[in-house]
Amino acid sequence: MVALAKLAEATGFESVWVAETRLTRDAITPVAAIALATERIRVGTGIVNVYTRNPVLLALTFATLQELAPGRIVMGLGAGSPLVLAPQGVTFSRPLTRLREYCSVIPRLIAGEAVTYHGACVDLHGARIEDVLASDGSSARTPIPLYLAATGPKAVQYAGEVADGVLLNVCLPCAHVRERRQRLASSARAAGRAQSAIEVAMCIVVSPHADAARGRDAARRFIAVYLSLFPNVARETGLETAFVGDLPEAFAQGGVDAAAARVPDEVVELLSASGSVQDCRRRLDEYRDAGVDLPILAPVDGALELAIETLA
Repeated sequence: MVALAKLAEATGFESVWVAETRLTRDAITPVAAIALATERIRVGTGIVNVYTRNPVLLALTFATLQELAPGRIVMGLGAGSPLVLAPQGVTFSRPLTRLREYCSVIPRLIAGEAVTYHGACVDLHGARIEDVLASDGSSARTPIPLYLAATGPKAVQYAGEVADGVLLNVCLPCAHVRERRQRLASSARAAGRAQSAIEVAMCIVVSPHADAARGRDAARRFIAVYLSLFPNVARETGLETAFVGDLPEAFAQGGVDAAAARVPDEVVELLSASGSVQDCRRRLDEYRDAGVDLPILAPVDGALELAIETLA
């Protein structure tokens, strides 16, 4: 991960994002390692959830990361996935309420305030990040940009009210971007904010290959898995209900190959940037035209180096 981040910086990428969606690696250790190994790029979490760490620990964690790479850390938060939380014994309850309450206290904690807050999910009693070297016991820290993962309309609306950036989900079409961009603008205006103050980022599956058909096939497998495991994302694609409903069943019965066989080329084109390098560039431009300020590339397995070297 560190080597890839260094390569991305060298080839011109402006940021690197680390996910903590699955039980593979935590996000914080790689962010720290990447921050120490690079000089220019922003390093963000896309995302860490608001269930498995309490808000004080999250604030403390990001304040510490900011010490490693001042001005380059981006705090990406989200509700996470019930499919990942359930095996940990964590109930996915009141996700938007929980996200709101975390976002209400974390910036204040990072700023050095003593925070008392009594909400439905968060209960703090004069919690404060200490700076033992400060003569008066206080600490004023630079704010850390807050980016919120938002798939559903209510989450997008909330991001428009408070966030510095919004992280749209992977495997979604340009039409989704345009609709969410409008919703974001409306929410920002209602909150007295300029939409230009909110960066619209989106994770986009990229699958370049010298053989365009093989590039599309690799993306097809990713799409089949993702839409099978994340029904909330599948519903937002705008695809036919029958297709969205049948795909998880095919995946459960026959695995990735069976599900991928049900994903036609037009769906691959709709939900990814895949094929030849030129095909990927064209599709990324279409996402930009739809309103994505920051495409965050998610290369399929086997395409990491090629994506970094050709799509900066």
